[in-house]
Amino acid sequence: MADRDNPEFLSASTIKGDKVISSTGEDLGKIEELMIDIQNGRVAYAALSFGGFLGLGDKLFAIPWQALTLRVHEHAFLLGIPKETLEKAEGFDKDNWPLTTHKELSNTYTYYGYRPYWQPAKTEQTEAPEESKTERTARAETREIRRRMNFLSASEIKGEKVVNKEGEHLGKIEDLMIDLQDGRIAYVVLSFGGFLGLGNKLFAIPWQALSPRPDENVFVLDIPKKTLENAEGFDKDHWPVTNREWLSTVYRFYGYQPYWQEQRIENRPGNL
Repeated sequence: MADRDNPEFLSASTIKGDKVISSTGEDLGKIEELMIDIQNGRVAYAALSFGGFLGLGDKLFAIPWQALTLRVHEHAFLLGIPKETLEKAEGFDKDNWPLTTHKELSNTYTYYGYRPYWQPAKTEQTEAPEESKTERTARAETREIRRRMNFLSASEIKGEKVVNKEGEHLGKIEDLMIDLQDGRIAYVVLSFGGFLGLGNKLFAIPWQALSPRPDENVFVLDIPKKTLENAEGFDKDHWPVTNREWLSTVYRFYGYQPYWQEQRIENRPGNL
């Protein structure tokens, strides 16, 4: 199993069910689910239940990941949202999850005072050249495609079948390791069973290597067989100590750039 006391990374399975507390240590509720943005592997929001706290009942509440901070030794997350804001928050029924697109989620982020992660920070910039009608149409079509398939819960992703580009069944997704600081999937935990003689080990795979096919309930893995054959897995009962140094090695092996370097590494020979 993953290390319960890792202050930087925890699996989605470990986070689910964790207690949520206020700044004064008051027990508020718990984390019921993590919703994943399948386009970029970010935690879109955490679904929290508050029970009878402040009379919020049995509804769930979509909370920006930035509002939660791990308290390692308490096995709890501190919620940085004032009581009065929570009292007026709009929840949703456990059987009817309304937040499925960026547009819908944007209002929630704004209400809690957080900038949506998909919106760039405001900076002074020169006026951009005007787009042609064709460019605007293409961009609108891309947004529409993404709008229809923004989020999946961690529970929905866990257990999904993984295939290669030829459609061969490789294995399945066992869990997601979450970078608590960035609110991103650090890696996906895959099992391959008897495929290519990989046995019962688990493998840490960059999220970028997987492409969802929602209509088929599968993920396509874009890693050559030869690379997988030479990959170093780990035992189900002895997960590696996850840190960015180790992750960098994993990403380089599979030919992907670490997500925390995407915005600052120059595009030049020698860099991924």
